[in-house]
Amino acid sequence: MIKRHKILGSIVAFSLAASALPLGASLLTTPSDSSFWLAVPNIGLDPVADLQTGQHDADLVGIISDPGFFTGWDGTSLYFRIRQGSASHTGPTYSGLTWIGIDANLDGALDLFIGINNQGSNSSITFNKPGSDANTSPKTTSIVTAAAPYVISESTSNFDYEFVNSTIDPMGSSAPGYDLNSPADGTDVYLTILVPFFGPSGTATLQGALAGIASLTVDEKTALRYILATSTQQNSLNQDIGGTSAGGSSTSTYTQLGAFSPTITATGVVVPEPSTVLMLISGFGLCLAGTRFRRSKS
Repeated sequence: MIKRHKILGSIVAFSLAASALPLGASLLTTPSDSSFWLAVPNIGLDPVADLQTGQHDADLVGIISDPGFFTGWDGTSLYFRIRQGSASHTGPTYSGLTWIGIDANLDGALDLFIGINNQGSNSSITFNKPGSDANTSPKTTSIVTAAAPYVISESTSNFDYEFVNSTIDPMGSSAPGYDLNSPADGTDVYLTILVPFFGPSGTATLQGALAGIASLTVDEKTALRYILATSTQQNSLNQDIGGTSAGGSSTSTYTQLGAFSPTITATGVVVPEPSTVLMLISGFGLCLAGTRFRRSKS
């Protein structure tokens, strides 16, 4: 397997190879396939020990050389891998709540949440509707309990939680170590899930949930952007928010905080936002104008 790397400005990314994984195969049983993963910038680079409640297993961590948030695509399903600060070191057992917020129409407000809920007797992956608040900042974000059609029971084929090591680390390196927290609290863990992508409105798929909950039509080429958070509450964000030291009480928007990922398709293509495209077009136009001016002057 050849590892292919791509750097886009400050973006550290892994190219997705069509041959990296057979369609329909579960990456959760072959987690060492590093060429499969795309490192998500911004929220993959997180200040350590910045969570609000002091529980290190809810601390989202990541640095440039070892990011904390990845996506993957196998042709039918979307995968997420999240690095957290620590776990029970007699053997990792997840008992928390992690949220992946999605802005699918790029208007700055969250349209859907994917929840990984292992609090109490729960062990499920859910698609949740945002509440009636603005959902543009941590303070204005609320989450509605998932309806039954949008709940997936966790299994070994869609959920994995284990210590970071050289086998499953998508960056394939132990530097600077497997404990990014400060002070040291033990080996970090990866929380990995598989989410079915394709499906009709109202089904427990990303496509079906965005249609049924947010009335948005997407496909694998639609540019999405994410936020990442952990919480002790099932209706709000109150622990750690990826990519920023701001807490759940912040009124600054996710855009202002830099908490949104770049726009990324399910297949792993980083798509320039409209403002970026306009800047590039404008800059190209200025270059052409300068060229014409120099020619006419000569």
